[in-house]
Amino acid sequence: MNNINVDKSKFVFIQDTGVIYDEQLKSKAVGYYQDAWNRFKKNKASLIAFIILIVIMLMSMVGPHIRNYDLVSNQESRKWTDRLKEMPPRISGLEWLGFNGHKTLEGFPQRFDILLNDENAEGIIIGNFSKPNAIGMVKVKVDYYKYIDYMNSYDSYLSLSIKEYETAKAYEAANPGEVIIHEDGELINGTYQVRVHFFKFLEVVYGNTNQDFWFGSTVAGNDLFTLMWEGLSVSLLIAFMVAAINIIVGIIVGSISGYYGGTLDLVIERISEILSGLPFMAILTLLLLRYGNTTWIVIIAFTLTGWLGISALTRAQFYRYKNREYVLAARTLGASDIRIMAKHIFPSTVGTLITSLVLYIPGVITSESTFAYLGIINYSNAQSFGALLSDGQARMMSAFHLVIFPSLVISFMILAFNLFGNGLRDAFNPSLRGVEE
Repeated sequence: MNNINVDKSKFVFIQDTGVIYDEQLKSKAVGYYQDAWNRFKKNKASLIAFIILIVIMLMSMVGPHIRNYDLVSNQESRKWTDRLKEMPPRISGLEWLGFNGHKTLEGFPQRFDILLNDENAEGIIIGNFSKPNAIGMVKVKVDYYKYIDYMNSYDSYLSLSIKEYETAKAYEAANPGEVIIHEDGELINGTYQVRVHFFKFLEVVYGNTNQDFWFGSTVAGNDLFTLMWEGLSVSLLIAFMVAAINIIVGIIVGSISGYYGGTLDLVIERISEILSGLPFMAILTLLLLRYGNTTWIVIIAFTLTGWLGISALTRAQFYRYKNREYVLAARTLGASDIRIMAKHIFPSTVGTLITSLVLYIPGVITSESTFAYLGIINYSNAQSFGALLSDGQARMMSAFHLVIFPSLVISFMILAFNLFGNGLRDAFNPSLRGVEE
């Protein structure tokens, strides 16, 4: 190799006075979670979905207590709910949106003669009769609340217990001019056969002041608004408990399998393969047949094999990060395996796991509602959202509201969960950290 000699006098310092310093950063340091939140806020669809989820979850907690429907509180008052079945939705002040309590009835013209000729039935018929069909039946739109009140007040005698009769009479005595029983009857076998002002009777005797069904009533005469939020609270409770249990078990098993590998990993993988081969339908059916339809049995059924997916995801993430330089440095400095797994590897995987959790919840809700809709899950101590849809589907032609309101709520909820999960997935994506859109 030939050496080249260069004259030192030809080297000139560009700047030989003062000291050059790096420019001070003027922006504030942004952490991983703050950066994720900043990116999440820019996703308007996910942010709106998050707000919708908050509203739905709040309604699942307070919704069952908004309506004061006391007729279902005891067996004696529940007998009257059968006379309030399939009531159409009505909300005072929102009649222009269709919540007006109107319903179309079908029958022979003779059925409606009494409504046309009785002055007490004024205002019930609000539409013209349709043309008779092939067998002579007509359709007419009525104010169904006035129709039910009239049919139970003037068209038939009601059987009142002695307690109900005495309560109504005591109210009339204490409030001159107020009439509940407008035609007395006989006392037969311990009950009074009388004609009453039906809605007024329910209000005075049972305190049923909320006589409007906001979302209509069910085939059993229960308030659909209350039942719907009760069913949703059950579905959400099951979904969150199942998700929490599966996440905890899946993370523990997956982290151990992925971090240690070797024989332990092979054993865990073989066990996982055996469990994944068990059909969920068979597990659920056997547990329900043996232990009955209760919420905790459904939770056990969903958690027996539900953690396998989370475990596989966690295992893959720990395989990915366990040989990184910062992990090797921590191990060199004497950090324990538990500290390395909890402090150095797990934070790198938390974004993916959070996203999986959010997307896992609507999957559990959909599965639970589907099995309840099919009648496989039928809680003895709670009302299921899927059961509401099943009952509504059977009566869809005569009471369309039984299907439309539960369907809208569960559709919005599942859509919101998926949009929210997609937003979290993008926000926690490490490759997008610091990226300006």
